[in-house]
Amino acid sequence: MPGEADTAVNYWAVLIGINFYPQDNCLEGCVRDAETVKQYLEAAPKPVDIVILAATKPSDPTSTRPVEKPEFWPTRNNVVSSLIRILGTAKKGDFVYIHFSGHGTRRDNSGEHTNEKPGNLAFVLFEDNEHGSSYLNGPVLASCLRKMAGKGLIVTLVLDCCYSGSVLRGGDNCSADVRAVKYKPAVDAAFPQELHMDCSDLGNTVRNSQIASDHWLVNPDGYTILSACGPHERAWECKVEGQRRGALTYFLIDALSALRKRDAEVTHQSLYQHLHTRFHASWPRQTPMRYGNGKRSFFGRLGIASDPNFVPVYRADDGRLCLGAGQAHGVYKGDEYAVYPFHLSEVSAGQIREAAPAIVRVDTVRCLTSDLVEVAPASAAHIETGWKAKPVTYLSPRKISVRLAASVGSPHQWQEAAKQQHFLNLRPANEDAEPCTFNVTVNDRTEYEILDGSHERVVSLPTIPLDTNEAINRVVDILQHLATFKYFEGVENRSPSTFFEGSFSLLPDRATGMSGYFEVGHGDAWGFAVENSSDKPLYLAIFNFTPSWQVANLVSQAGEGDFMVVPPKEDGNNGRREIRLQMEVPESLRSRGKNQCEDIVKVFITSKATSFPSMVLPEISLRAEDSRGRVRSGMDQLSRFLSELTGRFRGRDDAFHEEWATRNFIIRTTVCIENGQLP
Repeated sequence: MPGEADTAVNYWAVLIGINFYPQDNCLEGCVRDAETVKQYLEAAPKPVDIVILAATKPSDPTSTRPVEKPEFWPTRNNVVSSLIRILGTAKKGDFVYIHFSGHGTRRDNSGEHTNEKPGNLAFVLFEDNEHGSSYLNGPVLASCLRKMAGKGLIVTLVLDCCYSGSVLRGGDNCSADVRAVKYKPAVDAAFPQELHMDCSDLGNTVRNSQIASDHWLVNPDGYTILSACGPHERAWECKVEGQRRGALTYFLIDALSALRKRDAEVTHQSLYQHLHTRFHASWPRQTPMRYGNGKRSFFGRLGIASDPNFVPVYRADDGRLCLGAGQAHGVYKGDEYAVYPFHLSEVSAGQIREAAPAIVRVDTVRCLTSDLVEVAPASAAHIETGWKAKPVTYLSPRKISVRLAASVGSPHQWQEAAKQQHFLNLRPANEDAEPCTFNVTVNDRTEYEILDGSHERVVSLPTIPLDTNEAINRVVDILQHLATFKYFEGVENRSPSTFFEGSFSLLPDRATGMSGYFEVGHGDAWGFAVENSSDKPLYLAIFNFTPSWQVANLVSQAGEGDFMVVPPKEDGNNGRREIRLQMEVPESLRSRGKNQCEDIVKVFITSKATSFPSMVLPEISLRAEDSRGRVRSGMDQLSRFLSELTGRFRGRDDAFHEEWATRNFIIRTTVCIENGQLP
């Protein structure tokens, strides 16, 4: 039996803070960032193996060396050696935290001395040489992350630096509090890539959904990246109590310290939502980004039973209480939310919904945000930016109709089972009404069977034997899943802004066939291009409605976070992103002799960074015994998004800055049949 020392989980950290750049703008807050993170980690209940590499500006203006000892300088050799040490020593299940505060740069076409792809991010390190700096290229760090994830290490990377392709293209000079410098090919050429072959084998990291420009395409389940800003923005140092700090590091440690004081855990996703809200309220010049796994807690375990239905709450400048969701998320005037402090455990919040500190009601709905008013008790005045809200009641005026055949028995029993389902309208067989979206009948094998609007069996759904325990409830759960799926599929802005619609183009890579579908062969790629013709960034959320009734967030699945950014077309940026998807007929259908399927790709285009963390559904299993419970949980997560969207709000304050649009594409994928058989 192995001893505890062999099985104990270990914690590792590499912290990099660089103020001193001999031939570039020096910074003030980066070393302080690294020291602050070090202090937080040292106060943890479990020991952390910490390596801190820092470069503090010397008091002597003629000196070319930082005040630290050489073994603690953030040189490329010291940084890579620290990462390789972890790769060689850490074991499966260990936690790794990497923090970089300093200058970032992005290679341009002048980088002819290297084989790296132009445009890739590089981290600017200190170097005791003629250039005063060296680059840790993004692909080198990304390959280290991939190897760590492949070894079973759980990695968190925080980047408090600029990595925009346009941060310096408008001019060579940056303010002293901007964390970016101009790319210098000579600096890159001074260190051949061969020095780091131990961790630079990128391998085949590109997944089917190729929607990332910087290839941080490591295993999305094994890492999380929090970055200080979007690819079109600058990362700034802010002044806190007279001292310069990195904005991301400051808000991050402030949030983590508050959680530690209350012994609470939240997921990376909730932590990111909190940071996003804090930036929106206090530092709107940056939009932090999250990539990779959002289900873990910071230095914590996977799947802490978080509730993705939490929505961020913040205070506007005039004191109004606002919800970080609006029409595009399915919010409706009159909806009520229970509001909780950020630090409250997400497990606890799900269990004590009735004991929420305050209940609020939606008073005004805009495109992407809403105003809230107090309902009860009289404590809403204490709600602060960064709190989180959970829906209690909601007003959705639309329902999906389902016809119950006479063979299924008493309609009353079915309607009672569907009482708590929010998008179902069950109609008895003798009711004279228009055709329904779905129908329920009993087949010749004494099973409940779901038919489509044309009374054809839906082959991708299970049948439920009548003698199954809670058979009616199981069928109702499936119907609610189908209703939610179809409802979400139809979400659209019915009164879009003409100006916003004219600010972009979204074009598929081919024309549709005679039937209106995009015809694709099994295993082939389909895609589209988005071009931003405005002077502001656009944000995309992309969902796939699969043949198994799953709704998947393709951006999150590719490890790029909740949304992707299309920067404006300026300063050398072409304002264009191309998305390529590999289409397949699922094995579950091919094994049943089906050679064709349909996917619906839905794209949300918004004028502001906004997340749709709950707008997902699991697939429906063809096994009848799997249909209970699993589907219903998906309904709870998605239900907030699915009320009627009546058009763009035209009114007060920041509504002008909130715009959204959607595009739906139906892709029909076909397997080539050879000799009468599927391959």
